[in-house]
Amino acid sequence: MTGLLIGVAVWMVVAILVAVVLGRVARRGDSEELGSTIEWDVDTLDHEVHHEN
Repeated sequence: MTGLLIGVAVWMVVAILVAVVLGRVARRGDSEELGSTIEWDVDTLDHEVHHEN
């Protein structure tokens, strides 16, 4: 039973590392392809768009 828990814990750590790496790669690819390094604050943009009308 302990081996199973260790296996699940290792699997989760590996999954988190892969997700972080893929997220960084996707973010970098988007910024390079779009030619933009602007960090968009989605909450601020939503607030501005809703108050334009």
